[in-house]
Amino acid sequence: MFSTWESLPEMIVSFCTIVKNEQHNLPRCLSSIQPYVDEIIVVDTGSEDKTVEVAHQYGAQVKHFTWCDDFATARNYAITQAAGDWILMLDGDEELVVEAQDWRNQLTLAPDVLAYWLFLTDIHQPITALPTLRLFRNVPDLRFEGRYHEQLKYQHQLIRDSAIKTLPGIKILHYGYSNEQLLEKNLTRDIPLLERVRQQETLSLLLLGTLADAYLRTDQLEKAQECWTEAFERLSANLITGTLPEDTVHLRALLFTIGANFLHAHQDYETTLLICQKGLEWFPNYPPLNHLTGILLRELGFPLGATAYFEKCLQMGQDRSYDKREPFDRRFITVWSAYDLGLTYLQLKQFNQAIESFKLTLSFDPEYTPAQEHLEMLKNCR
Repeated sequence: MFSTWESLPEMIVSFCTIVKNEQHNLPRCLSSIQPYVDEIIVVDTGSEDKTVEVAHQYGAQVKHFTWCDDFATARNYAITQAAGDWILMLDGDEELVVEAQDWRNQLTLAPDVLAYWLFLTDIHQPITALPTLRLFRNVPDLRFEGRYHEQLKYQHQLIRDSAIKTLPGIKILHYGYSNEQLLEKNLTRDIPLLERVRQQETLSLLLLGTLADAYLRTDQLEKAQECWTEAFERLSANLITGTLPEDTVHLRALLFTIGANFLHAHQDYETTLLICQKGLEWFPNYPPLNHLTGILLRELGFPLGATAYFEKCLQMGQDRSYDKREPFDRRFITVWSAYDLGLTYLQLKQFNQAIESFKLTLSFDPEYTPAQEHLEMLKNCR
């Protein structure tokens, strides 16, 4: 037993992680979970540094797994090594933050719950927290599926909402990637892996969007465009009929990206309008789609209508009423929407409102140069 926690004797919490070359991150990860779990399982997938030695220092059971380009298979192997009633699963570059010391007691209060959402915050990227299923029962029917961006499923189906709850009091911090590290990961791991998968099977919309994002980050725009085109073709029937696709994982961001591409790269206003209309029917409180709709209306010559969408983004940021099922850049509810609201008021020749919007922009980011320049311009014109 590693835990200093006085848990009910029939409830054991196992920690599982799959790692490779995480000697620098793993001490932070394992020290954060050690007081709260009853066993530690570290599955190494081929480290060439001192990852295994570090794991042993924390009393972990170290298992070895031959990497096969399949994250789900690796995670499921880790689960099979665990004796606990519950599985807590983090990556080696993550840290558990405990704000409610009694969180384990909550696991005994909801017998119908299969898994809990934990919110993950990336310390390097300005994005909202990602809800992720990292705490779940250790039962045979709960397993991960998907070679990349794997999803936890029950009997091969997405877990019904009634069997999932949010567990307040614990969260996850992700330290993984600076911009430079993310670029390196895209080039050396993500793109090669996803291209191999694509040669063998049809990528899901989630993975197709992920590959497009990786191509975009590595300046392979033509390949990114090909992925977006394929994604749109596969979504076109749903957009026309208004039928929400069965799998909505990453769909919000994918719709925004495809719509922005049609608008800015092709000036295809009709297709962008269709994407915005259906996207907001399905996900009305997803700020990037609201922001894109505002941009579209302004370019179509409807600035007054556009202001409502920028203002809604700002309001969602203020009262935190935005869609929390999928992360997005926080600037959609702060800097960018305030600045575009200012530009729209300029188009309407409502100069006082424009000034206030640019001031609001600078309250979020005092160094945002475009807002500074517009404020200076308006000051000189008065």
